[in-house]
Amino acid sequence: MTVKRGKPYLHEIPVPDIVSLGAYADRLQREAEARGERLPAPIRLQIGEPNFRTPDHIRLAAIESIARETQTYGPAAGWSWLRELIADKVTRIDGYAVRPENVAVTLGGTGALATALQATIEPGEEVLVSDPCWPIYLPQLQIVGAVAVTYPLDPANNWLPDLAELERRVTPRTRMLLLNTPGNPTGAVFPQQTIAALLDFARRHDLYLLSDECYDQLIFDGEHISPAALLSPQELEAGRFIGVYTFSKSYAMTGWRIGYVVAGTQLLKTIVDVVNASLTNVSLPIQRAAAAALEGPQDCIATMRESYRHNRDLAIQILKEHQRYLYTPRGAFYALINIRGPREERQGRQFALDLIREHNITVTPGIGFGTASTDYVRISLAAPAADLERGVRTICEFADQA
Repeated sequence: MTVKRGKPYLHEIPVPDIVSLGAYADRLQREAEARGERLPAPIRLQIGEPNFRTPDHIRLAAIESIARETQTYGPAAGWSWLRELIADKVTRIDGYAVRPENVAVTLGGTGALATALQATIEPGEEVLVSDPCWPIYLPQLQIVGAVAVTYPLDPANNWLPDLAELERRVTPRTRMLLLNTPGNPTGAVFPQQTIAALLDFARRHDLYLLSDECYDQLIFDGEHISPAALLSPQELEAGRFIGVYTFSKSYAMTGWRIGYVVAGTQLLKTIVDVVNASLTNVSLPIQRAAAAALEGPQDCIATMRESYRHNRDLAIQILKEHQRYLYTPRGAFYALINIRGPREERQGRQFALDLIREHNITVTPGIGFGTASTDYVRISLAAPAADLERGVRTICEFADQA
């Protein structure tokens, strides 16, 4: 009997290292415990999510909705009361004025990206994507039949893009520039002059500019500049810009799966049609929780941000002590650590595997984010400070071993 597996190019997409290495570490832990062995206490620095619980007022809003409201279908773009709150937040935090008609609620930031790509990109068209980048961009592009063309971020220049390299990669098939700031996996925050140059590049080549701003409220140094903040209202309405956001990082709501997309009204209509055809709508209790997040106290964001900032500074101090400091992450909650050492055969994924086996510490190999980060591992700063300190010291010492 023939086993059907769907489209081969999708079936063959590898499992991300974040998932596979975490599962491997957990399996080794269970096997050791079954043998009665004592491993070092596990340290898991590979997962990109807050190490905080969703605040009480947000959770209680969802419970209240379940208890008191009829759970029906809702508008594909999201309930108007939530879209109004989101429009206010975008104006206040991201620096550009929008109306509820510019906003659609999606199944997380991932859903915002996926629906935006489905609404804009035809099979065979090219999308410029940074190297390194969040790995899920690439399968999302494969699903819509797009061709990912990578442009390098420069580790010697705080992981910022090189405009000359972008120009070399444009072809008549190029349809979109995708950028991410604050960045995953780098923690880079693009300054205003870089954003302005990228926006000018997109204008000159008549490209969509898809801006992933999911870490917009997690800034340690400087400020977050959305490309839309440099657009006129007419340009925003014309549909060149697509902004992607999420509640996952700012409010510790990763498992709730709610985000949103912002665009000109005509483009947003196409995006909402995709949302309607693919998921119908995000559930009412989740939208009530998101509304409570926006309307309620915002000190939870500051608390998380300061925790990550403290951990960022701690990690940098240790990296400097071990002569492995390269740059300072200015946002998000990640850092890339160069682990190049005397044992060439133990770079990248092999380094991560050996680190699990010998020290029970899990990190994400840089090769999973792109070729520019082959000699690096990514750590999450969203971890207990004691775990982070021991983890970073061990990573440095392990990289130095002959």
